[in-house]
Amino acid sequence: MLTRIISALVGAPLIVLFLIVKGNYLYLFAGVLSLVGMYEYYRAIKATGVKTVDFAGYIFCVAFYILQLIYPRTEVFSKIAAIMLIFLFSYEIFTRKSSVNGIVHTLFGFIYVGFLLAHIIFINNLEDGAVLIWLPFLTAWFTDTAAYFTGISIGKHKLSPIISPKKTVEGAIGGIIGSTVLTTAFGIVIGNYNNSVGIQNFVLIGLICGVVSQLGDLAASYIKRHTNLKDFGNLIPGHGGILDRFDSILFTMPVVYYYFLLVQNI
Repeated sequence: MLTRIISALVGAPLIVLFLIVKGNYLYLFAGVLSLVGMYEYYRAIKATGVKTVDFAGYIFCVAFYILQLIYPRTEVFSKIAAIMLIFLFSYEIFTRKSSVNGIVHTLFGFIYVGFLLAHIIFINNLEDGAVLIWLPFLTAWFTDTAAYFTGISIGKHKLSPIISPKKTVEGAIGGIIGSTVLTTAFGIVIGNYNNSVGIQNFVLIGLICGVVSQLGDLAASYIKRHTNLKDFGNLIPGHGGILDRFDSILFTMPVVYYYFLLVQNI
């Protein structure tokens, strides 16, 4: 319990920075975290013997964030990803220094970390972005906390024993309920100052992210199981790296963005 609290606290400054930095600094901060997270992912994959083309991943990630700053549209990603894939295959054909697995993991590292993290910028650029930017983090926190306490209290049935032995079905359900209830409460409080988002949207996003954030956690655990690593990194000694702190949030960010993009365009 104490370890879990400390882990949350040491990651909190990074989350707070995401919530307070604006303008070009948000692009810079997200870009730097993406590069660190990609490094952690490539390091994990290389532990299995697969040779990733790290330099290409980093270069295209930097190019992606620079282009996002100049041309803030999600379509930038598809163009960068297409060019990156062509480059990776060309590099392999002429150098034979990687493999198809290396190409796939290099591109996936950029998508999994760089592109998903960029959604915090997309959220910030939405109408009511100053409010919505809180939701990926809060829903992940609410879900994790509620799932943990429900699991240790009444958890009996294993959710995914091979990937994450300690998680239970009861804990997962508790996490979804906790996220829904607490996100709704957050919406009610926010509604006293700004009711343009609509309380029904807080209810639904709390419910959806209650599911998705746990999938993000399991996805990261799956990768660590596959690579035989306890943590992705040691940026925060004793508490892992960027991907260990942002595993759930990587999945809630795009969900929040695309949900409210849809709502605002209906």
